Amino acid sequence: MLVRHLRHVAKCQRFQIGSVVRCMSADNKVGETSAGKAVQAATSSLMDLSVTDIHHKANIALAVALPTAFILSPSFLAYPFDLALGVTIPVHSHICLNLVAEDYVPRGTPRSAARIFIGVITFVTAFGLLKVNLCGPGITESIKSLWRAPAKKE
Repeated sequence: MLVRHLRHVAKCQRFQIGSVVRCMSADNKVGETSAGKAVQAATSSLMDLSVTDIHHKANIALAVALPTAFILSPSFLAYPFDLALGVTIPVHSHICLNLVAEDYVPRGTPRSAARIFIGVITFVTAFGLLKVNLCGPGITESIKSLWRAPAKKE
């Protein structure tokens, strides 16, 4: 097994993606096609993203999607924006809460417990927003309903 691994490593071409050195087989035929080159370019650009980059992209997505969803809300055009918000809000909050835990949880205490708790909160939030989007009126209609007067019963 080790000999086969060493043979594979000897045939690999090493290249750097971001801060990680990757090993790619020299006999890679997919990478020579135009689709393979596009996939490799997209993969390398995704691997170059840091947590800060993802956080900033989530900020921009929220700044664009939230007002657009509220403007389009009574129509079916708001549905894709609601789905995008259902993914972007938990990602954004997960990154922010991890940064808060990194800053304010003391070093002597187990930070992993705080990170697990944050992961559970993120999962529950994402699942709840998905349920509101798929089974309910959607995120924007749910928020708009908070300012509507309740229907009078006769």
